[in-house]
Amino acid sequence: MIDFSKILKRAWHILWNYKVLWIFGILLAITAGSVSSGSGSGYQFSGNTPRPSDHPGTYQPGEAWQEFNAWFEQDVAPMFEHPDEYISTFIWIGVIFLVLIILLSVLFAFVRYVSETAVLRMVDGYEQDGTQLGFKAGWKLGWDRRAFRLWVIDLIVNLPAMLVGLVLLGLGILFFISMVNGTARMAVASAITAIGCSFIFLMLLSLVMVFLRLLRQFIGRAAALEGTRVGDSFRRGWAMFKRNWKSAAVMWLIMLGIGIGYGIAGMIAFFLLIPVYVVLLIPALLVAAIPGLIAFGIASLFTGPVLAGIIGGLVALPFFFTILFAPLTLLGGWYMLYESNVWTLTYREMVALESSSGVGVFEAKPAPEPPAVEEIPEPPQEE
Repeated sequence: MIDFSKILKRAWHILWNYKVLWIFGILLAITAGSVSSGSGSGYQFSGNTPRPSDHPGTYQPGEAWQEFNAWFEQDVAPMFEHPDEYISTFIWIGVIFLVLIILLSVLFAFVRYVSETAVLRMVDGYEQDGTQLGFKAGWKLGWDRRAFRLWVIDLIVNLPAMLVGLVLLGLGILFFISMVNGTARMAVASAITAIGCSFIFLMLLSLVMVFLRLLRQFIGRAAALEGTRVGDSFRRGWAMFKRNWKSAAVMWLIMLGIGIGYGIAGMIAFFLLIPVYVVLLIPALLVAAIPGLIAFGIASLFTGPVLAGIIGGLVALPFFFTILFAPLTLLGGWYMLYESNVWTLTYREMVALESSSGVGVFEAKPAPEPPAVEEIPEPPQEE
């Protein structure tokens, strides 16, 4: 069995002393979606909101609100009153949102897997010779085909969830068809069947995904640290897990407890950091104003000022919340780095134990020797 206490302490030591990793941790926290701000607007509308009839002559809506109201009644309201006349508009809106989602997904996936590969290789190199790399050198380590292999591995690991999602979608379509074309008894029977099957599928999916997530810790590190291909990474990771499943299960339980503790601490930290949010409010507004104004300027070339303002606000919001909740993002990055360090050290410890005992040593095939070259005798020199 591996030394769990030693690994946990060493992972914390690396996290606290290798501060360049914090940048990659923040990138992972943003792109992997591990940090949720949990924020909600505290502003509520009461039933005593002033109306023009309550105080005649004293309440005048702003010009921007009047323009927004006129734009909404002229361009938006008819779309909901007569949706059949705006089918092409709905299609274009859907296409635009789909393209934006795809672009953001590609960008986030690129940053996430390059950052993850960099973290894994930087920690492995630090354990080998104690070298601490800068951000540029670390990013260069992550800018490797190993990052693409991690993406492919995650795609394969998440296939069960995709298949279950398709099954649930099919059950929903069948339920809708039975509701439209069937009798009330058939609709009730279809609903009960759909709910029961969905519950069973979700329970099985939860168990399968827990196991696959644990297995991915070994498969991903085989790809990132040893440079194996996707198929070899699956075989290497499975073999490593199968020979050390007891240690892996104990470490998973330990990290589960640490994760629960982090969740509770994160909820407490969210409320304790409220004064920090107030301090960061103005910097967040200033940072968000730059992309918001750029988006507003571009959108105003093609549409009216109201719609351009809405587009600019939507573009500015992610930047605003990223700066405003930067402390929570940093906490999430720390936790992701610590968890990654723990599993990297666990993998290294298992490899070292197997190498010392001669069990399951992963050996690369030796490169073929170059063919021998015949020596050509030099011509005799004339006297």
